[in-house]
Amino acid sequence: MAVERSQLPQVRVLPRQTCSAPDARHFVADVLKGWGLLGVLDDAALVVTELVTNALRHTQTPTVQVIVRRLSPGAVRLIVIDKGPDLWPVLRTVGPPDSGGRGLALVDAVTRSWGCTRWPWEKRIWADLEVRGVS
Repeated sequence: MAVERSQLPQVRVLPRQTCSAPDARHFVADVLKGWGLLGVLDDAALVVTELVTNALRHTQTPTVQVIVRRLSPGAVRLIVIDKGPDLWPVLRTVGPPDSGGRGLALVDAVTRSWGCTRWPWEKRIWADLEVRGVS
């Protein structure tokens, strides 16, 4: 697939603030709408909100970086980069009395795949989403 210039990876750096999760959601939605990928908006919003919130909650990172990348006509990758390389995301099993810990289970449920790559200076959590209605 030849990637049009308008579909090159899009990047946004966000500060460590409570408004960063909604800002990340709006950024991802704007990119996906610009690419005409309306069938993945809801899942992408859920995923980027969870990944950015986790980065802000569980690390002392001063900023997070959000990247939206077109993998193919039918797939998109969301990446969240933070400066907390020592903390690894853990998919937990939770029960009814637990008040949290379900976020990565939701990410796992709506994505084709997800994972984490880390270096000494940062980690990248990525999630691949299928775009409904695109082959």
